[in-house]
Amino acid sequence: MSANPPPRSRLIATAALVLGLAGSACTLLFDHDAHQCTVDADCAKFPGHPLCQGNLCVSSGLGPPDCFFGNPMTPDQFANQCSPAQCKAFDNCARLNLCNGASDADAGLTAPPKPDAGTTATDGGTASADAGTPSLPSCLDPTNGRTQAVYVTGSSNFPPLFSKLAPLIIANGFTPVYQVTSSCNGVKTMFGTGARDHLMLDPAPGSTTQPAAYYNMDGTSVPCSLGAGGVQVDIGESDIFSSSCSGFGTPSNQVGEFLGPIQAMMFVVPGNSQQTTISEEAARDVFGRGGDNGVAVPWTNPSLYFIRNSNTGTQQMIGRAIGVPADQFWGVDRSSAKNVDALLAVVTEAAPADQAIGIISSDFADGDRGNIRTLAFKATGQECAYLPDSRDGHFDKRNVRDGHYPIWGPLHFFANVSSGVPITTAAQNFVQVVSVPNLQQSLLDAFIASRLVPSCAMRVNRTSELGALASFAPTFMCGCYFESMADLKGATPDGCTRCVTSEDCANNDPAHPTCNLGFCELQ
Repeated sequence: MSANPPPRSRLIATAALVLGLAGSACTLLFDHDAHQCTVDADCAKFPGHPLCQGNLCVSSGLGPPDCFFGNPMTPDQFANQCSPAQCKAFDNCARLNLCNGASDADAGLTAPPKPDAGTTATDGGTASADAGTPSLPSCLDPTNGRTQAVYVTGSSNFPPLFSKLAPLIIANGFTPVYQVTSSCNGVKTMFGTGARDHLMLDPAPGSTTQPAAYYNMDGTSVPCSLGAGGVQVDIGESDIFSSSCSGFGTPSNQVGEFLGPIQAMMFVVPGNSQQTTISEEAARDVFGRGGDNGVAVPWTNPSLYFIRNSNTGTQQMIGRAIGVPADQFWGVDRSSAKNVDALLAVVTEAAPADQAIGIISSDFADGDRGNIRTLAFKATGQECAYLPDSRDGHFDKRNVRDGHYPIWGPLHFFANVSSGVPITTAAQNFVQVVSVPNLQQSLLDAFIASRLVPSCAMRVNRTSELGALASFAPTFMCGCYFESMADLKGATPDGCTRCVTSEDCANNDPAHPTCNLGFCELQ
């Protein structure tokens, strides 16, 4: 989408300075002819990927210096396309001894030691239900207005968004009930072949599975009992495609898939760590080789790797990004995204903090930036390490939205269907609230408040787990509104034009003729 072009100001500078300033403000090039150009192509003889403005060639402010300038088509072009985003360095030669184009891709992985009993969780749960656990209220209680529910289970990353969806679901007459399990369990509830696969059940005594919880209008949750025999799941939620979970296939005429907002997965460190970047090769040395006998300095202590388990979308997605199978990660399973955040944040001593590293979703990472920090990630073949956002301190997710940052995917909602329509009324209502092309503003605001990216703000898409990128122009665009609300507290983003009607756009920003949510957009 072109509604957010790089800022274009003019500064007098030499050609050498232009090269040095790639990625910063635009710059007037050294040729002072009054008429340098008519179109951008006339400026190709100058460095810095200049643009033609007022018949003068002006540096675009894009970087890095040899970035791909044009419409990206291949993975390499998307990864290295010109951008005003902050370009961070990770030197594989100096840090990993991978010099002169050397690669570690064929070096193989080292199997992690088997964890001690009790140190992992297979279902993403954190609570323990035993004989001493107090009895819980029923998830349904007609005396308190809870007469019918929509039952959803899946990732531990989902509750922050589910709490914000609660008032929209309740307004449709359903009580939202969610049980944290895992992404692959969410898939299993719809694709599994056993009768119990499709049920939400109260935790057995001694289980690490969390009980279900119902949500109130204000977004608060209350643990509750599902009753003897459990309940049928209406929606299986997952951070990943169903085919990413072992043993399950793709949606069919019996199981429908409905897509939600975009979620990024991140490498994070304690807030007082000195580390700011990581490369694909370094992450493979860490999580696939346990620090590689000291090569992956400072991350050489696997007891300070804060990971999940192979049933989680976080580990599945990160694993694909770095070439490590999700069931072969070194580290300690911390059971939930909430635990990764909380436990990583309290690693405060300088030396352990520098050695500690975790994996987590964007909603939790962005929600606790005071205590944990996201690392910029450099994929193999990429010239720079990029944050999910354009630069430090921002929440614009520009590098997710245009393809510079690769570790992301949509939320997936699975339901039993007939002719493409969810079978249960509860599932129908949920899908109508959450997965529609033209989002109502209250839903859009819920996505933004949960640090997720609505599809209408994306410029790229993909159809498989970390699959090939393609340029994307949604039928309803909201990039300017997203940046305004997610990043700028209501201020106008660079390159965006305010509007009341589309006539305002026709008069003031004809390249973006449609007024969406108060901003001129392409469509």
